[in-house]
Amino acid sequence: MNEEIYNSLRNSLNVRSGILQPNNESDDIFQIKWSGNIAFTVRGNKKYGWFYVERNHQQVSSVFRYRNNPDLRSTGIMQNLIDEAETGKYNNKKTLSDKIRDVIEQRQLTSCMNNTKWREMLDDIIEIPNLTIRYKSLLDEAEPESSWEIADDESLRYMNLSEIEWFKIDGVTRQYFRKGLLLNPDISEEKIKDKIEGILQKHSIYYEYEEDTDVFTVFGYKSNI
Repeated sequence: MNEEIYNSLRNSLNVRSGILQPNNESDDIFQIKWSGNIAFTVRGNKKYGWFYVERNHQQVSSVFRYRNNPDLRSTGIMQNLIDEAETGKYNNKKTLSDKIRDVIEQRQLTSCMNNTKWREMLDDIIEIPNLTIRYKSLLDEAEPESSWEIADDESLRYMNLSEIEWFKIDGVTRQYFRKGLLLNPDISEEKIKDKIEGILQKHSIYYEYEEDTDVFTVFGYKSNI
């Protein structure tokens, strides 16, 4: 299936001076590379996918999506990105790592976590039914106002975890049971404080617990001041 998209894009797009990479049947279904570690990348499959320009394996352009095979509109945007990469527009564009480093230096922050600890924690807590969370990226200006279920958070699966400033886990889960269109649902609550605490201690993760709100906070970064 990826070979079909690969061949279609190869015939539709002008790679300019870039070098078209061979089809390797990976998530990167189509890729063009230039010197300076610049690449135009298409990922996904026939049903849906996304494409962007990257530098040092990190996205530096806007991300665009397609559905049901790249159509004429999608390939037009793709060609525009390729032409921009050809002109050198993205050669000095800051990557996510660059932006994170700038924020850490400006705010004098110390790292409290690493990707391994984040992944270990997430792999365990995602197994808890109805678990609600919220988190703030270093690049977010505003804090999230409410929690959401971790099972519904698709972006967390692909997120660069090194950008998380803090991560809050609710120590109580709630399940709602509908009784009818005009009646308020029944709510079943379960305290999971011990379960969350056990997971965090198991992976030697520093956290703070707010007794009044039943919320655990795991810090990706804390201020040096």
